[in-house]
Amino acid sequence: MGNKRTVLIIDDSPTFRTMVSFALKKIADFGMELQAGDGLEALDALAKNRVDLMVCDVNMPNMNGLEFLKAVKTDEKLKGIPIIMLTTEGKEEDKERALKLGAEGYLSKPFKPQALKAEIERLLK
Repeated sequence: MGNKRTVLIIDDSPTFRTMVSFALKKIADFGMELQAGDGLEALDALAKNRVDLMVCDVNMPNMNGLEFLKAVKTDEKLKGIPIIMLTTEGKEEDKERALKLGAEGYLSKPFKPQALKAEIERLLK
């Protein structure tokens, strides 16, 4: 993977964003990393930056991950950006809903870095 790619990490927990960031630095080579605390912040970041991949939590305030996913996948300019959804519950219905809305990947927290790496490699090959 080239180092000119940009990843956007979306989660309301600064601690979890840091954990994802740390995992990404160990397993992938992104040139730039952006972070957002909810879907609204993420849409703002997408309006100002070119992004190659998003890692997004499902449960967030203001605009949750599924609402954000729907907004992205119905936007002509954004719908081609792959999104890996994350959730703590691991609820099967959340996974099915996310995949139906267009998520390209789905992991349950806590996830193994190898699982995230496999998803990234599959989506950015």
